[in-house]
Amino acid sequence: MFALKQKQYNDRIVPVLCTICDYDDVFWSLSPYQVIDFTQDFEAGCSALLRIWGIGYRPTDPAA
Repeated sequence: MFALKQKQYNDRIVPVLCTICDYDDVFWSLSPYQVIDFTQDFEAGCSALLRIWGIGYRPTDPAA
């Protein structure tokens, strides 16, 4: 709640979902924000998070 009230954090708060839950019930104050979901696919979560920050993401090749 502190960060949500601070102007310096405008457009810098990105909720990240690491565990499956009903986050609207727990974090109702974050509902206006896009939630980045890491629960289904870690690579897709990384890509979505970095896209918000304007950073490209290339998954690592475990065979390399």
